[in-house]
Amino acid sequence: MSGNGKASASIVTFNNLAHVTELLGSMRRCLDLQKLDVFMSDNASSDGTVEFVEERYPQIRVLRNPRNLGFGAAHNQVLPLLHSQYHVLINPDIVFVEDALAPLFAYLDDHPDVAMVTPCIRNPDGSVQELPRLRPRLKYLLARRFEGHFAWARHLCREYVRADERFEEPTDIETCTGSFCVIRTEVFERIGGFDERFFLYFEDNDLSERASEYGRLVLCPQTQVIHHYQRAAMVSRRALASQIRSMVRYFNKYGWR
Repeated sequence: MSGNGKASASIVTFNNLAHVTELLGSMRRCLDLQKLDVFMSDNASSDGTVEFVEERYPQIRVLRNPRNLGFGAAHNQVLPLLHSQYHVLINPDIVFVEDALAPLFAYLDDHPDVAMVTPCIRNPDGSVQELPRLRPRLKYLLARRFEGHFAWARHLCREYVRADERFEEPTDIETCTGSFCVIRTEVFERIGGFDERFFLYFEDNDLSERASEYGRLVLCPQTQVIHHYQRAAMVSRRALASQIRSMVRYFNKYGWR
């Protein structure tokens, strides 16, 4: 882990007590929390998340939001408080199995032209999580709705996540997942953090688009974290509606492609 003041991290929570318990336990095992400024921005949880963290992890600064601000807006709450070189965005459903931060910080140290990095993200069973690595395009998003039914959709989905490539060395990608990534704090501040018009979904794609103006985005497969990934939009009408609103906002902003 890098030295004091070099790194900060933010976690956005909303009734995630079980996941937060597992995440923070894994951070305590794998990281030196004294060398990482950790913030938790809570979106008005009612399940005891805030009380648990304040009691068990007094070194974590908890920001209590009066309502659910959304993913990006809650992360942005920490912007005025940062004094770090690198900032880590962590979903509450992430689990550390090793010190994944040290190699990512070292890579950024050695590559000043890189703005954001993300590690290999795995499913709980150890398989590689196939997350998008290309910019969103309409054909990819349509394919994801039908990948279980048509060969053409499965082909496009594999293209979207670059499933047929072997990632053994650091590789440039077009988008970093908001579930876990490291961004230079200077870049995060320059772009004003997340675009708060994206309540949920596409906020990480938008952040990647704007961060890429200041440097490369890189997948570093030499280290890993676990992610309890759930495609809520595939099963929840409310989540699907939120995803569609964000999709329209994203393509209106960057062009329909």
